[in-house]
Amino acid sequence: MKDRCLKFFSFYNAAVAPDIPVYQRSVSEKFGLSVNQVMDAAMTPTDFLNDICRRVTDTDYLIFFDIDCIPTKRMWLNKLITDLLEPHTIVGCAQTAHHLQDVCNLYVSPFFYAISTAYLKELHYPDLHPTDQVAAAQNLTEQVRLQQGTVRFWWPTHVEEPKWKLHHPSHKVYGLGTTYDDMVYHAFEWKNGRAFVQKCKAILAEQEGPGLD
Repeated sequence: MKDRCLKFFSFYNAAVAPDIPVYQRSVSEKFGLSVNQVMDAAMTPTDFLNDICRRVTDTDYLIFFDIDCIPTKRMWLNKLITDLLEPHTIVGCAQTAHHLQDVCNLYVSPFFYAISTAYLKELHYPDLHPTDQVAAAQNLTEQVRLQQGTVRFWWPTHVEEPKWKLHHPSHKVYGLGTTYDDMVYHAFEWKNGRAFVQKCKAILAEQEGPGLD
């Protein structure tokens, strides 16, 4: 699958602290990634996700990061590619919407997920806007389940500040500064970004280099 085409995207607006995109790009470049960072004051995050999922078809896979989300280890992409090898699969970090379904839901969060463009077309490009029934991007996971596809979760492995319940018997909590599968970090704070910048600086100081094995 190394010869397959992957494109990476991240969205932000003027409310994001200005150094957050800079540090996300620096960490991405450390691991040999070129992330398409899109700043648009007119779009919502789900407007952006819908647009990219439907419009960008000149690649095999789409990978999305929130602007305060980054890989933490060189091997993260190997793991992602391995998880994506199974057809009809969505891969990403687990999340629970606390305002829906009595907190009894589990879906791939929009802050980090990957899916093939062919599968998105097969699913007829599910709308990712939130509704009274689903949170932002939750509908994508629900449509994968309805079509009997595979939902491959990355789970919290370290939480700096536990804050929210995760609807799972073993992985029960996530919060500010959560690392998933020891590979992806999400700060959950894009306005001031102090913890995110600190994490990025720590990763940049490590010796681990870019590339796939």
